Amino acid sequence: MRDNDRRLLVISLLIADGLAIAFALYLAYYVRIGSGWLPYQVSREFSPYGRRILIAVPIWLSLFAFCHLYDADYLLGGPQEYANVVTGCTFGVVALMLLGFWEKDLFLSRAWFALSWLFSVITVGGVRFGLRRVGYRLRRRGLFVRRTIILGANEHGRAIAVQLGLAASSGVDVVGFVDDFLPVGTQVINELQVLGRPRDLAQLTKELRVSEVIVVPNALAWETFREIIRLASTTDGFEIKLSPGYYEMLTTGVRVEYRNFVPLISIERARITGIDAWLKSLLDYGLALLALVVLAPFMALIAVGIKLTSTGPILERHQVLGCQNERFHTLKFRTGLTGNPRPIFANPLSFPRELAACYPLGRWLFRTGLDKLPQLFNVLKGEMSLVGPRTISVGSTDACEQWLLNLLTMKPGITGPWVVAGQKRSLEEEMRLDMYYIRNWTIWADLHILFQTLKRLVRQGRGQAESTSRSE
Repeated sequence: MRDNDRRLLVISLLIADGLAIAFALYLAYYVRIGSGWLPYQVSREFSPYGRRILIAVPIWLSLFAFCHLYDADYLLGGPQEYANVVTGCTFGVVALMLLGFWEKDLFLSRAWFALSWLFSVITVGGVRFGLRRVGYRLRRRGLFVRRTIILGANEHGRAIAVQLGLAASSGVDVVGFVDDFLPVGTQVINELQVLGRPRDLAQLTKELRVSEVIVVPNALAWETFREIIRLASTTDGFEIKLSPGYYEMLTTGVRVEYRNFVPLISIERARITGIDAWLKSLLDYGLALLALVVLAPFMALIAVGIKLTSTGPILERHQVLGCQNERFHTLKFRTGLTGNPRPIFANPLSFPRELAACYPLGRWLFRTGLDKLPQLFNVLKGEMSLVGPRTISVGSTDACEQWLLNLLTMKPGITGPWVVAGQKRSLEEEMRLDMYYIRNWTIWADLHILFQTLKRLVRQGRGQAESTSRSE
């Protein structure tokens, strides 16, 4: 990100945050005291609170800076920014309380402190959400973008370039590669070429206005890597960042620990951790419980229909692999489908012969995906997620062995990225969709997929009704 862009972004955030904090503190005063909605025995005069608000705004902005809310590396990114907002607002309220000790004769409402925290989290979080949307639009126009060179053009370097270039709103513009081995001018991927040798790095960053260099250590000669490490402590004008060479192997994050100043990298066991995991769990348990309450009569009706129109149990149990290789049984309404191809391939129309053996209600349940409704109980048990990679049955691990390590870093989902794609695919294409979802997961992606799933159910329901009326 250019210096001018960084300054513009930070100044905009300071102004927006300051206004949001002041509004939140005044709103807390108005709701608790000024409005008269709630009984209050002490003076309703605004001036003591007004003075606190004037003092609080610069203090809160300083605490926000301490929480990395104006650090370019943390801005316009993932949910961690919102977690930092909550932390900063908590520190701000604590600072407000400590200021109250300086005037012992002044009584400030305790409810005002509590409401100040709540409203500040909402207003600052809302402002940040809006500014991020604006920031993403500006990034598509070339603002707030880091021009980046990747040092190392091997398989891992190419994979990093693809991942960084997936979205125009990512804030990274990869301009090319620098490599020890490939000739200058070699086209590496898409339109990106080898721009020069590592010895040309300083000159290239100036000519191309590059602010960041990503180094792939296993793509370089040892002498080159040692020189780059030396350069990292003396360079000016661009940052050097190291990317471990196992990116293509892992979808999980890592933690850097220090033991007697020796950096050690710990690999996370799950793809989603921290506040991300909390948000996804909140979505899963909340919507699954709501869906079960709303759909209970419909599911009971399906169960009665299965019992009346076919012989056999109402539910099927399939043993599958969950997050971190844990085995459990998924629940489905029995469809009568022969075999168990569903855990890998997505399109029901891929199995006309097997579908022909289904009883009519089972065929409809399979085509619409409603046979998976009992898996809502798997979600409430913590075994599955509403949205995730496709379930992998214990007997089909050999077919997807090369992807299995990454597939098992997340809970399997009732629905997933294959719903958005909505077409017949090979196993490799199916796995590529899952890998993209795992690497690029956001809570917004889950909401989008859930919305697309509902649209598909409505569309298929209408199609079934039209085909039935035509047959009659």
